[in-house]
Amino acid sequence: MSEKDASEGGYCGLRAYVFIALVALASKAARLWMLFPQQGWQELGYGWELGQVAANIAHGNGMSSPFNAGAMPTAWFMPMTPLIWAIVFSIFGIFSKSSLIALYAFDCLLRAVAGCVYLKLVSYVLPKGSVRSAVLITTVVCIAPEHLVALTRPWYWGLQEVGVALMLLCALRWSRSQTVQDAVKLGVISGVTFLVNSVPVLLLGGILAQIVIRAGDRKRSVQGALLIVLICCGCLSPWIARNYIVFNAFIPLRQNTWVEIRQGNNPDGSIIQSRQSLHPNVLASEVAKYDQAGERAYEDTARDQALTYIENHPGATLKRFAMRGMLFWFSDLFHEGVYGDRGWSQKSLREKVRDVWTFLWAVVPVVVVVSGVAWACLGTGTVPWILATPLLILPIPYYLSHIHPVYFASIKPLLLLLAGILVSQWVRRLRR
Repeated sequence: MSEKDASEGGYCGLRAYVFIALVALASKAARLWMLFPQQGWQELGYGWELGQVAANIAHGNGMSSPFNAGAMPTAWFMPMTPLIWAIVFSIFGIFSKSSLIALYAFDCLLRAVAGCVYLKLVSYVLPKGSVRSAVLITTVVCIAPEHLVALTRPWYWGLQEVGVALMLLCALRWSRSQTVQDAVKLGVISGVTFLVNSVPVLLLGGILAQIVIRAGDRKRSVQGALLIVLICCGCLSPWIARNYIVFNAFIPLRQNTWVEIRQGNNPDGSIIQSRQSLHPNVLASEVAKYDQAGERAYEDTARDQALTYIENHPGATLKRFAMRGMLFWFSDLFHEGVYGDRGWSQKSLREKVRDVWTFLWAVVPVVVVVSGVAWACLGTGTVPWILATPLLILPIPYYLSHIHPVYFASIKPLLLLLAGILVSQWVRRLRR
């Protein structure tokens, strides 16, 4: 393998990237092959809101009606994923088996791309001469088991995973170089990622704030950050203009934020979405209200209801916030029935062993990362803080609204990546 100076952003050669891409591709494809839904799209709820919007686009109705066929305009999703699905539907058929296979193949390809970006990230952080460690860490991340719900749903998680990984890589480069070129790259990658999902917007804010605070040349960093934000706004401007024309309102991102927050903050608020959740995806009565009021008015009503409940029930809101945080990171082992499963006392020995393994698989990387951060704060170690930022920021919207296994599955690779880097640093220190 050829080697480069670590300051140039990597030292792993082409063979390492090919190996990681093949491992990631084969691992994802093999699991999907074993878990391919027998009933096809029906088993996946026809993609729920995302599938309906994509089908409407494929039928020529544009971004419209996430809950039924029609032409009522929507900003329920950021536009990129529905457009990609619509293209697949147009080529392979709407909700056909071929279209599902094509989306799964695309998801596998995204996993391979993400693996290569992870290898680049690790090699950018670890010192020169750590090729084996970088490949080992990335391999573990690529073959780590995903939650079955996340694995079989080719929603926007693969695109978001690649986008966030590229954001982190560009942020690392810009934090060291402070060049206009690297700032432009970060701005473009971030803007495109936001067109996939709105949650990483918070991540970019945290990254820029952290880089500016830690920068030696504060003025130059602020100028670069402003340039990045300006480029992001440029990438989002066609979507913002479309929403202003259609809804006569400034909607920079998705228009269902308060609907999701209300789902977790009402008298029967959800910890995780269930059959009783106050959401049009679940209740036909809410779909009727959505259709009658229109999306904009329905969102405004959801905002008023959520804020009223939060204001009048601060204790319950904080309790749910904490419960979602605990379950997000440490699975449902200690909380009966949240995921529709049986209680601990009713489970067989095999199920208990499985749950203990699930819990350990969740908690051990968290313990490693928390220990690394604590030692770094005490001055006895180092942490690549930019890589730690997503773990703090990306879950925040889910703490406020509701959690789901698929949300954690989208963040788990970053957790494993950082844990692997910290373990590698500790091993190297012990050897010295």
